[in-house]
Amino acid sequence: MTLTRRTLMASATVAAMIAGAVAPAAAQDEVTLTIANTQWLDALRGEKLWASVKKFEESHPNIKLEQHTISRNEFNDRLITEMGARQGPDIIIAQDNLFFTLIGADFLIPLDDVTEGVENLNATNDNAVVDGTRYGIGWHRAVYALIFNKSILEKTGAELPTDVDGLIAAAKAANEATGAIGFTGRHSMNEFSPWSQDFLNWAYGYGVELVDENGKITFDTPEMAQAFEAFKEVYGSGVMPIGDQMSTQRTRFKEQQVAFSIDNSGGSLNIATGGPLPGTDLGSAALPFPNPGAHQQIFLGVNLWSSEEEQAAAKEFLSWLISEEGQLSLRAASGPDALATDVPVTEEFVTANPWATTFAEMAESSRSTLIPGYEMETQSIMRPLMNGLEKVLLNAATTEDALSQAQAEIDADYSN
Repeated sequence: MTLTRRTLMASATVAAMIAGAVAPAAAQDEVTLTIANTQWLDALRGEKLWASVKKFEESHPNIKLEQHTISRNEFNDRLITEMGARQGPDIIIAQDNLFFTLIGADFLIPLDDVTEGVENLNATNDNAVVDGTRYGIGWHRAVYALIFNKSILEKTGAELPTDVDGLIAAAKAANEATGAIGFTGRHSMNEFSPWSQDFLNWAYGYGVELVDENGKITFDTPEMAQAFEAFKEVYGSGVMPIGDQMSTQRTRFKEQQVAFSIDNSGGSLNIATGGPLPGTDLGSAALPFPNPGAHQQIFLGVNLWSSEEEQAAAKEFLSWLISEEGQLSLRAASGPDALATDVPVTEEFVTANPWATTFAEMAESSRSTLIPGYEMETQSIMRPLMNGLEKVLLNAATTEDALSQAQAEIDADYSN
């Protein structure tokens, strides 16, 4: 799909926040680049990622890199506020929903000259091009898969599930054989934003197309009804710990108390790192649905308000990052996440974490968690759908009524 600035700018109200101009910084021999990324604060992994990009300084001694650290909960609002005031970090590493908001507000510079002549960029970079102009480069693509505890599965004697009925059966068998929690996953509006992204695996898995050929948002479809019913079946089967936050569920998986979960590659890496569950005991498989699932995409962009010297240095950094040297350095710290080029997961990592190869395969067919044509508005559009799903799970509405209501709300707000 070709993105256009018209669709991005339609709801880029943050542009109204722009204040007075800031004079460019004076030219200097040494340039310091600040890089914003929530991952810098991740335990263990954050240090490794930062060390991987700091290798850039070895071949570019006149450019120093500094972290711009913001917590995950504050990241989007803080960056929009800072850049609305013509400030902020020089390089922004952000999930695609924030990335498109910054493009729509004219806060990022074109990067076509960075990728000119580069022929090995993969599909993770495609959505960073708007109206034929590139504004970003792929950093990580976190794909979803079915993960499981190998030791627990072996004790059940159950087959690896390939559909929802098989998942429920295997999860129940795991609980009966070992006392482990059968399955974990987000399941309430208390975690609305990440739950809405997670649920798209179920929707895509049952063949949902979120928009039709005319660009109309389509929630009330037989395919979405199937996804609702499948999720309700798992939710009501007794295999899930109802009410637990995903952070708690991941900790329990790490502590070898969980048999199955649907999680992304980043979450899976956290589960397999720094805990009692060895990476070799974590298994992964295709999602238990007829069709491929979703991914979360993270891009790098460069701040319009940085000085000319800082922008030039930022482009040097991005050129290095997509080079073989840069990609190999980043790969060593990125686990199973797909990068801007098809640099393979290291043999050392795969040996310690054989589950990683499944995620690499899933990245080839996964779909964005953003609604095509409504990238910046995805979160607000998904709210009535997820409200409806929660009502279905709590037996406060039928699937038919919930989808009809969600469609009516969307039609009222986004009628063409």
